[in-house]
Amino acid sequence: MASKIVDGDSALAYGALAGGVSVITGYPGSPSSGTMQCLIEVQSDFGFYIEWSVNEKVAAEVAIGASIAGRRSLVCIKSVGMNLMLDPLMALNLTPINGGLIILLGDDPGGYGSQNDQDSRPLSQMLELPLLEPSDLGEGFLMLKELFELSEHYKLPIIIRETRAFTKSMGMVDIALDYSPTNNGVVNEPFRFVPVPSEVVQKHRELHQRLKAFSAWTEISLFNQSNIKSRKGIIASGFAYRKLLDVIGDFSVDLSIYKLGTLFPLPEKSLATFMKSCDEVMVLEETLPYIENALKVIAYDHSCDTRILGKSTGHSPSEGELFRWQIAEVLERFQPGIRINLGFSKNNQNLEQPQKKNPCTDCRYEEVLDAVDQAAKSLDLSPLFTGDPGCLFSVGHRLLAKFAMGSAVALASGLVKAKVDQPVVALVGDSGFFHTTIPAICNASYNQSPIVIVILDNGSAVTSGGQLTPASGQDTLGNTTPALNFADIAQACGVRLILHADIDDPRESLIQTFRKALQSDQLALVVIKIHPPK
Repeated sequence: MASKIVDGDSALAYGALAGGVSVITGYPGSPSSGTMQCLIEVQSDFGFYIEWSVNEKVAAEVAIGASIAGRRSLVCIKSVGMNLMLDPLMALNLTPINGGLIILLGDDPGGYGSQNDQDSRPLSQMLELPLLEPSDLGEGFLMLKELFELSEHYKLPIIIRETRAFTKSMGMVDIALDYSPTNNGVVNEPFRFVPVPSEVVQKHRELHQRLKAFSAWTEISLFNQSNIKSRKGIIASGFAYRKLLDVIGDFSVDLSIYKLGTLFPLPEKSLATFMKSCDEVMVLEETLPYIENALKVIAYDHSCDTRILGKSTGHSPSEGELFRWQIAEVLERFQPGIRINLGFSKNNQNLEQPQKKNPCTDCRYEEVLDAVDQAAKSLDLSPLFTGDPGCLFSVGHRLLAKFAMGSAVALASGLVKAKVDQPVVALVGDSGFFHTTIPAICNASYNQSPIVIVILDNGSAVTSGGQLTPASGQDTLGNTTPALNFADIAQACGVRLILHADIDDPRESLIQTFRKALQSDQLALVVIKIHPPK
């Protein structure tokens, strides 16, 4: 065993290796990309398979295939990527898995690198899949390591949640790393991995039995710890517990504290016992009152009249990251006169937030939109712009709408079908093109939407770390692969007017390219190559 200084990304990467992972997939997105990057860097030392998939749904399905083959697999995705994975997961939950399958879910409270402030924890309840969240780096390592074994034992995919603050934390962790990938072999049983209408009710019943068995394990899990010493208690979920300890510091507080690491299913009996020992319980969690509301149900079922406080009672916000200074204010209100670490305040909140930086300063999207506007102006037109997440946030003030990856083209189609009297231009990144834009192009072609699609080809997924796309001709590890061509794919989807441009083309030539696209009465696509400014 060796002690290492690691961050949250590395702690989870080491945990995956210690757990014997064989196949790792993901799609770029903060905060889950960091663990993928750590694993990519050591792939040659261990020999596991790793890939950046074209989107999160595909990443999940590749990992599911590996699990069916008997290998332990890990999927690394962020909150909004989890939304895309729901389709296969809502059927996978009914099938007893073979090789351990873990989903590393990166939530982004505060939306520092996301288009929303999503709390993904309620999704686990809808999926009926276990969800855990580590409180610190050492627990993150041990948790991910242990979850592969638990996944195989209970035959359940398991979700482990991380937040941006967890990934950026640093500390010393004891790493026991003996990489021994397991192989359970393919299990080919009729209908085991084939949920069909005649089987789903029985499979659903069996899922509930597996969840019940997992729930019994949560009652004895060391990831949940109870320290009863007062009639006032704190229940802190996941990394909020680490923040609580930072606020308490070296002071001895007269509070009972419950550290909660298994978020679904909850250790109901253990929590009921804790709550019955208290007159009041304060809940600390990010972001919604998910645990708080669940505790109220548990209290009712166990005839517990403990007062449960938290977000619903206005003690902490239900939006954004839960900062340490906010926890300090909660404690001072909950137990007046409490001695805590006074080093956290609203004035130094920026110390807990990521440094603001723009990874897209070289994307030159303003120049592209300026050229489109000039072309339109010469035709006495005023275009409407739709866009995808990613680098297009840098021109967000010029967009009519931007929602999800792949949505720009379909949004544009909806606008023209609503008979707006302006031309509509859909702006799509190169990674987003392969992610979910291709079906929207098929739809626009099939339904004859006269929009202009602009593929902004800057060579990688810049906002999430510069990961290469299928157009690059290189895979995740730098091996040579077929370079997929935007124009060839668009032509196969039925696009007939396809134009090419370079951001460094003479200005009039660039404007003329967009003028030609805007003058078309059919679906048009412009692929524009974007280089860093000279």
